[in-house]
Amino acid sequence: MMIIILAICFIIAGCMNKEKTITLAQIKDSFENHGVSMSEEPGLHPDSVFSRAYNDVTPRRFVIDENQIISIYVYTSSKEVRKGIKDFENKTAAADVIPHTIYQIANVLIFYLDESFKDERVDLAVAELLSLTK
Repeated sequence: MMIIILAICFIIAGCMNKEKTITLAQIKDSFENHGVSMSEEPGLHPDSVFSRAYNDVTPRRFVIDENQIISIYVYTSSKEVRKGIKDFENKTAAADVIPHTIYQIANVLIFYLDESFKDERVDLAVAELLSLTK
């Protein structure tokens, strides 16, 4: 009987500690919900630091609103995202990187290249995604 109770406790604890993850489809939906059009551009600036793989994950690249670029890295966990950020920092430490914003949402890393202006709708989409992880 005691073994059954312990097994149930482990199952409940395991379910409660499971990290929530975000999918690329959820990201696209959130951006669309906030009026941000996304057009995938896989060959866009292949030598850019925002096209490179970090922590063994290659990004999906999108043009948003026809003139801004967003790189989305979907990892297996938030721990892997932190490794990806560290890898990015190590590989670009001496580079002159263009202005960008980094978003981490659970298992997702987003680089938003906001050279000319920052679209507030991107922040709203990210906030919606963050709410999915709570």
